[in-house]
Amino acid sequence: MKYSKLFIISVLLACISAASYAQELTYNQFIKLVAEKNAAYLAEKYNVDIATANVQAAKVFNDPELSVGYGNNEDWSLQMGQSVEVELSYNINFGGVRRARINAANSEKEVTEASVNAYLCNLRSEAGQAWAEAWRLRESCKVLEANVIDMEKIAQGDSIRLSVGDLGRTDAMQSKLEAQTLRHELIALEAEYMNALLNLSYLIGGEKVEGIANQGLPTSSNTYTEPGIYQTAEANRADLRAAELSQVLSENNMKLVKASRAMELGLSLGYSWNKEVRNEIAPAPKFNGFSIGFSVPLKFSNSNKGELNAARQAIMQSQQALLSARQQVHMEVAQAFNNYKTSKKVMEQYNGSILQDAKEILESRKIGYQNGENSLIEVITAQQSYQEVMQAYIDAASQCYV
Repeated sequence: MKYSKLFIISVLLACISAASYAQELTYNQFIKLVAEKNAAYLAEKYNVDIATANVQAAKVFNDPELSVGYGNNEDWSLQMGQSVEVELSYNINFGGVRRARINAANSEKEVTEASVNAYLCNLRSEAGQAWAEAWRLRESCKVLEANVIDMEKIAQGDSIRLSVGDLGRTDAMQSKLEAQTLRHELIALEAEYMNALLNLSYLIGGEKVEGIANQGLPTSSNTYTEPGIYQTAEANRADLRAAELSQVLSENNMKLVKASRAMELGLSLGYSWNKEVRNEIAPAPKFNGFSIGFSVPLKFSNSNKGELNAARQAIMQSQQALLSARQQVHMEVAQAFNNYKTSKKVMEQYNGSILQDAKEILESRKIGYQNGENSLIEVITAQQSYQEVMQAYIDAASQCYV
């Protein structure tokens, strides 16, 4: 029984520790877990191992061929003897196929590594947006929850005022209805927040996320300029690097095709053992023979330029793809920079007096309503204005993270 209690206590402590970790998951911890545990990214990383194995496979040399033959010139009936022949042959390519094959495999590996890096960059971007969305929903829940609490207090006060005859039944019902409506909105918003946490959980390989740390979004003190961000993007975008390496791969594949069309020389070395011929008409002693030879294939297939033309078209395609990738990078960076500047302007406006003014107006309306100076509609209007201002500020902040 003693050991059972200790076991239960240890399990409970482990659960509490895991829950507190999940609730205090920071942005840096989250991004680290994305790179370590995201199932799709881990699957993509196997492509690098496969490409590495292909490089090793490309280093193989041509296999020699060994042939063994047996001949029987009716030895048992005409006594013409028997023979055994052994031949070793090897093909030599003068176009450097092996070197071209290795270069193509190395280029394929570099493209694969760049593609995996691009996948990770896109995954981190997606994870950052998912984190920003979860933060936005959490902050929105805080604002709406505060409004729900305020409206429920007003409804409770109106209920008391109704019981003593200081307030009409309609006004009391109105405040209660508004409190219930806001509560329903909060429930729906909290469900969206939980779904956002499930998305975070998916991005870190299914590990449970019960909440995010109570911290702001990651920001940077860097000052961004339009020419500078384009240069930085072209120097650091992994997808652009992958497009550049794809062009190199196409060129190496072209070299491999040309090397495969070069002349081949087949060398052969043979040895034969011949048994004594005991035929009375044409007797012959037993003897051993040696042979050496070479063969040159007649490459009539080289007249077919299909594979060569396909390789040329692949080079042109990779060049166009690289141009398209550069244009896409410029477009995405320009859009992101415009959104960033717009959100910054919005935040600068709200960081002034707008938030404070909206809060003061709401508090003033609530006090005025309690004193009988304002109507409930004025309180609701002020509350909606405050919520809209806070929501706009939260939305802008979620677009400014770095």
